[in-house]
Amino acid sequence: MRCVAYTGLSLLCINAAGAAELGSATLRGSRAYEATPSYQVFPATPAYPADQPPPDVPVVLKPVTVPGYSFEVGARYWYSTGKLSKDLFDDPRSPDLLNSRLTYDGLTAHSFEAFGRVNLPSGLFLKGFAGVSGLGKGSLNDEDFAFPGFPYSSTLSDQRGGRLNYAMADLGYSYAANPRADVSLFGGFGYIGEKVNAYGCTQIAANPFVCVPAIGSGVLAITEDAHWGLVRLGVAADVKLIDRLTLSAEAAWVPYAQINSNDSHWLRIGTTAGSRIPARSPARAFSAKNIPVRALPDQTREVVDLTNTTQPPQYAGSRQGTAMSGATT
Repeated sequence: MRCVAYTGLSLLCINAAGAAELGSATLRGSRAYEATPSYQVFPATPAYPADQPPPDVPVVLKPVTVPGYSFEVGARYWYSTGKLSKDLFDDPRSPDLLNSRLTYDGLTAHSFEAFGRVNLPSGLFLKGFAGVSGLGKGSLNDEDFAFPGFPYSSTLSDQRGGRLNYAMADLGYSYAANPRADVSLFGGFGYIGEKVNAYGCTQIAANPFVCVPAIGSGVLAITEDAHWGLVRLGVAADVKLIDRLTLSAEAAWVPYAQINSNDSHWLRIGTTAGSRIPARSPARAFSAKNIPVRALPDQTREVVDLTNTTQPPQYAGSRQGTAMSGATT
């Protein structure tokens, strides 16, 4: 029994001793120096000397791209030649007859254009271009048709010092026929400004009243300053021939156009060569050539506003040429 009691006491003592030790024991990891692992994580010395800064690491920035969106911008040179003509009807002295026709021809231009296009993920796109050029060459044939007491007249003048500027903007939808070709439909608005100057005047018909004797080529005779606004609808196709070489073609129909023009005849018909008479008609939907038929009380000049006649003047213009362009996407 004693032994058992002793043994039990011993057990109790052992247990008590273990509890007491636990009360004052230090758990592993409760101190900082004991929390470190027993193996080395980093090398004892850095890979570079301590007295030098860390080596520079190059940072490569990738271009920001938006999936489904793309753009194109570029510049273009366009050599072209054009024609601008105007038919004038309804002179009050001879109603319902073609009274006069002015034809500017051989209007060569060296245009520089900027263009761009943005393609959206939906297939829609926005595109446009704008250009400017001088009109250094050309000629004017001014015809006045006969009426009683006035024979047919046809004169020639040199055109120089003119200008051409234009801009177009379109919204459209593009359909990819295959990976290398697409077809698109578009519609938009456009502006064309064309100013021409006619110098000198030589009669080439039998009219004895107009430009007889001939007026020298240094005298400004007529200026036409025309501004067109238009709506256009078209179709375009693009075919990628090889990488970075694409063949593009487009055709557009103009269902509506309006011209706003000023015609200035700087020389009064029938006066001494060199006398300058501004004859400018205010621009409306159409503008007319001024014909001397009545005198204004405040000035010694004769003009008539033919925008009130029954048939407005008819304008026509055309231009064709060859272009070279470069673009980036």
